[in-house]
Amino acid sequence: MTIIISPYSRPTVTDFKPSPKNYPYWEEVVKGLKKMKIDCIQIGLDGEQEIKGVKSFLRGLSFADIRLLLDRVDFWISADNFFQHFAHYYGKKGFVIFALSDPKIFGWEDNINLLKDRKYLRAEQFNFWTSDLYNNEAFVSPKEVLKAVKKFI
Repeated sequence: MTIIISPYSRPTVTDFKPSPKNYPYWEEVVKGLKKMKIDCIQIGLDGEQEIKGVKSFLRGLSFADIRLLLDRVDFWISADNFFQHFAHYYGKKGFVIFALSDPKIFGWEDNINLLKDRKYLRAEQFNFWTSDLYNNEAFVSPKEVLKAVKKFI
């Protein structure tokens, strides 16, 4: 079984800090997926960190290349980023890890939207991300991600 992971959102626009939407526990998730015999192909941009344990890291793919890759994998997991919308457009179900943004606004019902607790949602859902601080406590644990994947497969 092979999946795509899309772990990062773009840095904040004005100060170029890492996005508060970037999930902090990818390495543990990838390790757990490998134990389940699931290979992970990471997609992203130049300058992004490769997650330890992925089968490959494909950078700077065109939309056409991402579409071809999406057709060949079983499912995908992403942070709250562009990829969930791209995959939804092409009808490929997957998992989205949310923290501060509301999946009822920014997620798709056909995906499995993982949110630890609504108490972490930011008050101004449509504001720029530069005013939000990173909070790794707001994310679901790797154990919860793996539990959701086990239910799905």
